[in-house]
Amino acid sequence: MAVGPGIAQAQFAFAPGTYELANGSKGSAQLKLVLAEGGSPATVVGSKNGRERTFRSPELPVFTIDTHRFVRANDFRLLSGTDAESKDPAWLEILETGSVELYFYYYQVEMGPNFKAHVKLPVLRKPGTSTYFAYSPGRTPGFDQKLAPGTFVAALFPADPVLQRQFATNAVSRAQLAAVVHAYNQGVRLTP
Repeated sequence: MAVGPGIAQAQFAFAPGTYELANGSKGSAQLKLVLAEGGSPATVVGSKNGRERTFRSPELPVFTIDTHRFVRANDFRLLSGTDAESKDPAWLEILETGSVELYFYYYQVEMGPNFKAHVKLPVLRKPGTSTYFAYSPGRTPGFDQKLAPGTFVAALFPADPVLQRQFATNAVSRAQLAAVVHAYNQGVRLTP
């Protein structure tokens, strides 16, 4: 799913942000996310007082750009697009926390000689675990669909058999996903 100019603009253009380095120091600056390209890893670029600084994922565990919160995911097995060969951890945007966590993983894909697409892949996990499951009910550029069987995601929702069936059959759309996860985390259950 290519990201249009109005969607996710804050992540990819300088916007007010805060960060915490691996050594514990904190700061604020104009930040932007720069996706991996041409053998270079994804980075976050910060600008403050006319000076720029580039951060790689090993040194930047958490940061916020505008209202978008990101966390570093070590050993992220769903690296795709130009990230596929990277050894760096991935950054994931936090969308929902609770009994099921929902994130967006952003990566870039070469779609032709003069076109690159920013792709956002929804990934979910149980809190406290390091295993993420992609939810990709349709084709996602640069992503191996075999890594996203709906039954994996369905297992994250044991308290709602109706919702489990919907995930197992890829009946939850990407547009509905955040609302569905939020409702589940709030205790809302579907009735048969």
